[in-house]
Amino acid sequence: MATSEQSRAAPPVGNDGAPGPGASERTPLLGQDAGQSSSGAAAGGAFSDNIRKWRRQRWASTLVAFLLVAAIVTLTLVFGVFGKNKMHASNALCLTPACVHVASELLYNLSPDHKNIDPCTKFDKFVCDGWRDRHDLRPDQGSLNSISIMADANNMALRHILEAPYPEASDHSFFSPMRLTVRTSNADQDNFNELQRAYNACMAVDTIKEVGIAPLQDLLGQLSKILVVDDAEFGTGVKLQEKDAKDISNAILLLEQLNIPHFVSLGVGTDDKDPDNQVVFAGPRYGVGLPSPTYYGDKNTVEDYKSALAQVLKAVLPSPAARKAVDKLAAAVVELESKIAAATPPLEDLQDGTKGYNPLSLKDTAALIPVLGLDHVLPSLVPSNYTLDRMITSFPDFFANLSDIISSSGKDTVQAFLSWKIIQSTAGQVEAPEIKPYTQFMNKLSGKDPDAVPDRWRTCLGHVDGGLGWILSRFYVEKAFSADAKDLGDTIVSDIKEQFISRLADLEWMDDEVKKLAADKVKAIIQKIGYPTNSPNITDAAALKEYYASLTITDSFFNNSLSINAMAVNQSWSQLGKPTDRGAWGMTAPTVNAYYNPPGNEIVFPAGIMQFPVFGAGLPKYINYGAFGAVAGHELSHAFDNNGRHYDVTGNMTDWWTNGTVAAFETRAECFVKEYGNFTAAGPNGETLHVNGRATLGENIADAGGLSAAYSAWVKRRQSYPDLDLPGLSDDFSQEQLFYLSYGNFWCSKYTQSALTRAVYTDEHSPAFARIEGTAMMNSRGFREAFNCPVKEPVCELW
Repeated sequence: MATSEQSRAAPPVGNDGAPGPGASERTPLLGQDAGQSSSGAAAGGAFSDNIRKWRRQRWASTLVAFLLVAAIVTLTLVFGVFGKNKMHASNALCLTPACVHVASELLYNLSPDHKNIDPCTKFDKFVCDGWRDRHDLRPDQGSLNSISIMADANNMALRHILEAPYPEASDHSFFSPMRLTVRTSNADQDNFNELQRAYNACMAVDTIKEVGIAPLQDLLGQLSKILVVDDAEFGTGVKLQEKDAKDISNAILLLEQLNIPHFVSLGVGTDDKDPDNQVVFAGPRYGVGLPSPTYYGDKNTVEDYKSALAQVLKAVLPSPAARKAVDKLAAAVVELESKIAAATPPLEDLQDGTKGYNPLSLKDTAALIPVLGLDHVLPSLVPSNYTLDRMITSFPDFFANLSDIISSSGKDTVQAFLSWKIIQSTAGQVEAPEIKPYTQFMNKLSGKDPDAVPDRWRTCLGHVDGGLGWILSRFYVEKAFSADAKDLGDTIVSDIKEQFISRLADLEWMDDEVKKLAADKVKAIIQKIGYPTNSPNITDAAALKEYYASLTITDSFFNNSLSINAMAVNQSWSQLGKPTDRGAWGMTAPTVNAYYNPPGNEIVFPAGIMQFPVFGAGLPKYINYGAFGAVAGHELSHAFDNNGRHYDVTGNMTDWWTNGTVAAFETRAECFVKEYGNFTAAGPNGETLHVNGRATLGENIADAGGLSAAYSAWVKRRQSYPDLDLPGLSDDFSQEQLFYLSYGNFWCSKYTQSALTRAVYTDEHSPAFARIEGTAMMNSRGFREAFNCPVKEPVCELW
């Protein structure tokens, strides 16, 4: 995720927006505008370390417990929760600091008026109104949620790592600096120095301001020397000639080598029908300029965008003749973008791996869109020993239409369009007033204060995690994640897999032969917890140093960003001709997110998401399973959503379901489409927006299946290991209800109107309030039984 509010992941395989292999490989828990801070880092396993510290410091523990218990008593008096709706026999209370802390969080997050709110009809309000009252958006935030808060706390921990000296006295783990050999220690210090150098170069704001737009203009100058437009041609819309094709292909190659998006998305990914091998793919981009095609239908947005574009082009284009023609160029660029957006397949089609999988030869692909010269671009990117004779070209009709759109555009328009893509991609690396109109526009579109600027350290933390994320992961995990945390995560995920298989056996709509194959697929799912130990092994300093050997970090923030992009591109294309690296991760360890990878049949949980208050060895199991367990179940359920179901036990896209099972699935899936399509949000100009039930289908299926499996897993686990009650809650809420309160708390959120509009337009995930009410209140049988709702049957149910 590339903005300052998004959790960080490993550098992208290709540029953004690609369907097919590049997009279907990973289905993350959170979308790209999930309201997170600049890094997805978190302090998961550090919780058990904190418990040990408290034990060593008994006087501090006693004081903390006393104060928190006092707070609980005060809260219970205010909320009046004691003596109400007793639903289970009393258990002993858990009064550890961890339990008291999580109890206070749950109580504070409840609506102050929750006694008068029916959780069976307004669960989001019931569980989160108190959270909303006590959390405010920063000016640089368009949305905020519980995940943001988790990420922010850990971003502070990462900041401390980056701004402190090399931790040579640290001794938390087997790979801590104190335990390294001299040779490994030297490599570890070298890695840390690179990390700090990149961070410090980004933090040198005065230097960056002094440099201004010069490096951006240098890059634009490179483009203008490749795709040459005569001074007299600017603003005339002079049509492209056949002789221009080579120049355009060289311009596209320049952008590709720097991982800068352009007309289409190109990259390397796992072949969905041959998952042991990598393949080149080409496909449409969803957000070609504005984040969604829908925005081009809003006249006010388009005019504001055009104005910002013109102002920036006038300030930064290297050609005086081009600067004089900026009004015409800006209008032409927006018109070109709007035509491309109109030709782009809808989001739900881009997400469908079966629709995007279209093998073609390079020759046939290039013939679809000769104006881009892909038969020159792609061979220039692949390894010298690799023969590119087959690729995946998603939506061939789009390429044919795009070819007509570009060919009918002016040469000056194409150059201005590519210049604008460079500006959009590098605006975050420039501190100059010339860029301000664009940042103001994007802030406004994202629901932020137009003049808001994130804390510099947040920007730089995101930069470092995006570029040197595996080194940052090493120092984060060493302090913030433990073997006990990893073991607990493995236990929860294993419990959920077991219960998912058990639930499969009870399904009446699935044929027996498919049930067996589905159970085999669940058993085969690889669970990755915490951090990678190969590709690269973050506990091996020498391996990390080798991984980043091709990257040169300097004192130039702008050049570092370009170098990081170039390294990501080279690493990605170098995978061609090699077996798929099944040890690789798509998210760095600090990331507060998780994903399922269909061709790899794997679920991945970075250490960042395994943290308080959703995870911890000292927390009751109904808290762990209600929050982190639901996350684990969500990712597992993606293996059987409308996209994941097409992949068999080996990760191969194939038709392995019977026709009867497919028909029954589609009938039940349509229930989710209609249900979530009825959720609404306030849109621009007083418009009421409906959630796209079809585009969000896979996530909604995963939410429902994940929560049900997590609940079943907790119910079985507590039969052998009963939980203690939480202070201030046990007299009013059963443990079953607290399981669902823990789930609801994980999704507490607030949005500005513009941010919510953008989420509805662009995100394959439903807004958080719909994930709370649709998943728990409407589609969970366990929830309806726990809260004694009048109707116990779920509205929609698959898994």
